[in-house]
Parts: sequence; C-alpha cells; structure tokens
Amino acid sequence: MSASTYAFQPLGNTHLIAATNPAPAPVQVLVDEPTTGVGQYRIINNSTNTVFLGVGATSAQATANAAAIVTNADTIVLVPGAVEILRFRNNAWFTAFSAAASTIYITPGQGL
Repeated sequence: MSASTYAFQPLGNTHLIAATNPAPAPVQVLVDEPTTGVGQYRIINNSTNTVFLGVGATSAQATANAAAIVTNADTIVLVPGAVEILRFRNNAWFTAFSAAASTIYITPGQGL
C-alpha cells in the first residue's frame, strides 16, 4: 500500500521543540521504515507565531535551515496553528526559529 492511500499512523514518540530566537539544539526524530528510507512527520505549530522549521540529514543542516527567510532558503514556514504531514528521509533532524516563544510538536509515522 502506498503511503498516500491510508491515514496517518504514529510510529514513535511525539517530540517537542520550543522554538525561540536563536533556534534551540536540533532533535533527531526516528521513523522505523526500513523499506523506503523515508517517513512522514506530523508537525503542529501550537502557537500564535510564525515559525521557521529547519530540517536536515544532520543537526548542522537543520540549524542552518532554521532561519527567517530573507531570500530563497530551505526553511519550511509554519503559520500559526499549522498542522502538516510532511515526508522526509528517516531519522531527520529538526529545530525551529521563532521571534517569540513557540511550541512545535513532531510525530513520526506513515500515511497522510
């Protein structure tokens, strides 16, 4: 069954990122999906602030990508209250930049 044909199924613990300025130390979120090498992540911006999510294969990449966008960047913008299911390689690193304290929840899994 393709990942896009069934509902999101959590496959691990939910991680909390306290987005601030500067972005906190990245966390690695593991997805147990050995066949495809990628997993879905349910990401929630549980704040009233815009958050700039940095994702990478390493903690350094995640930190570099967590910045307010001035020009083109590999940053993912999460508007206040956003709930997204995004696909990244397994075991991705995450951090987030926000001008004011914000809470981000990331749950690894499969499905949409």
